[in-house]
Amino acid sequence: MINALKFTNRNTFRDADDYVLLRLFMRAMLSASCKMNGHISFLKNLFEDAVKAVQPAELIKNQIKYSNGHLSVNNQTYPTAKAYYAVGFGKAVLGMALELEKTLGTRLERAIVTVPRGIFEKYPESLGKRSTVRFIQGAENNIPDRDAEQGAEEIKELVEGLGEEDLLFVLISGGGSALLPLPKPPITLEEKQDIIKSLSRSGASIQELNTVRKQLSLLKGGGLAHLAYPARVVSLILSDVVGDPLDIIASGPTVYWEEDSQVAIEILKKYDLYGVAPNSVKEILNNSINRNKQSQFADVCKGKFTHVHNVLIGTNRIATDAAKLLAEQQDVQCVVISHKVEGDVNMLAEIYAQLAWCFSKQKKCQIKALLEKIPFDLEEGAIDEVLRLDGSKKTLFIFAGEPTVHVTGSGKGGRNQQLALAFCLELNKYMVPSTAKPGNISLLSAGTDGIDGPTDAAGAVGCIGLAATCSHLGIKPETYLRSHDSYSFFSEFLDGGCLIKIGHTGTNVMDLHFLFVEPCLEGNIR
Repeated sequence: MINALKFTNRNTFRDADDYVLLRLFMRAMLSASCKMNGHISFLKNLFEDAVKAVQPAELIKNQIKYSNGHLSVNNQTYPTAKAYYAVGFGKAVLGMALELEKTLGTRLERAIVTVPRGIFEKYPESLGKRSTVRFIQGAENNIPDRDAEQGAEEIKELVEGLGEEDLLFVLISGGGSALLPLPKPPITLEEKQDIIKSLSRSGASIQELNTVRKQLSLLKGGGLAHLAYPARVVSLILSDVVGDPLDIIASGPTVYWEEDSQVAIEILKKYDLYGVAPNSVKEILNNSINRNKQSQFADVCKGKFTHVHNVLIGTNRIATDAAKLLAEQQDVQCVVISHKVEGDVNMLAEIYAQLAWCFSKQKKCQIKALLEKIPFDLEEGAIDEVLRLDGSKKTLFIFAGEPTVHVTGSGKGGRNQQLALAFCLELNKYMVPSTAKPGNISLLSAGTDGIDGPTDAAGAVGCIGLAATCSHLGIKPETYLRSHDSYSFFSEFLDGGCLIKIGHTGTNVMDLHFLFVEPCLEGNIR
């Protein structure tokens, strides 16, 4: 419920009962708007099912087999090693590490894994188990810190000591970049952190962020694999990047990478950050230009990391398949439109609102034109599949990917909550004239890692009528949107019922956007 005290002075009421009645009235109006049109429970159940489908323990169990002295990974058999080791970093590697230990048993000699601070609150049973794995918590709110840096130092020490007869498992998932921070000297952690934060706030893509990270880091951009040589390396990777590029996920610590640092310099210049960058950062970038990176590891680089086998064990397709199956079991027709959503959340809000409105009014020509102009890749055949849908049935459109938000306000929120609120305001534009009868439209936008920005929410559900109802009550959601304070808005609205709060999920395959439409059946298809 929007807190009436924020918008109405209690002293203006002669009777306390009048004030209570106003609060109850506000609650009823907002509750009706959301519960009638939001389908919150339905969308939250879809999201939770999708997240369950990409739990890392199951993915590891499906990929790794060890029996009778034979190790098989992704159906490829490996010679028996003298000893097995593991390192890991990311939001999903806790479950990966514990399942790997189950598979290898006492053959796992040593393991060091860095995980997000607070993850054991979600999985307390894991903290109390006797384990070969040393877990180090760090990077609260996905920001590199001293604990994560210490973990990276320990990982570096472990891999440097391996020999040719050893086999190293490297467990990698989204959030790995923040949990493996080891800047090249003389760059300090704070200096590197400030650069990455500034890039992120400026709207830099994950590809741009990781390009800069790799140039400033010892272990990223293939650095970890360099140090592990001559040991054999098997990387098990859960993708949180659009298109699943292995060199970008967690900044590619085991992927051969060679790129002139001029590219990183140009990225910093693009966002007006190079001029204000610390001298240590400029020193590393300028000294790296045209440097022969192969000099120390010539044998490794000539073979393009022949000692490394990178295995992609999970992507957002697994999550969207699970959501689609559950929706169809509940008699909701469903189309997965894209796994490669990118771009600013305000742009996405416009696209989603227009698509939902056109479908609710059954304007197929406009739908086709809209989908053909979307500035990111769609699934093959998605447009034709949408046009073949039955306009009289409940429909779910699924999008997955990782958009960006350019933060200018001082409020609290994340890109998913910002998208949900922007979507509500975009839908409100279609509700004029008042004679227009909308369909039943809602959007869930949430991160599969369970954390959206520096908040305890994964995202939020926005619905048609929300913005209009608030405006009638003198509440201005656009003010919250401009100040990037979407978390505060949704926390007050319906007692936070539109927020998705599931804590650390132990996995990460980017964001899911579920656009639900129950069409208005007036008018003809055209």
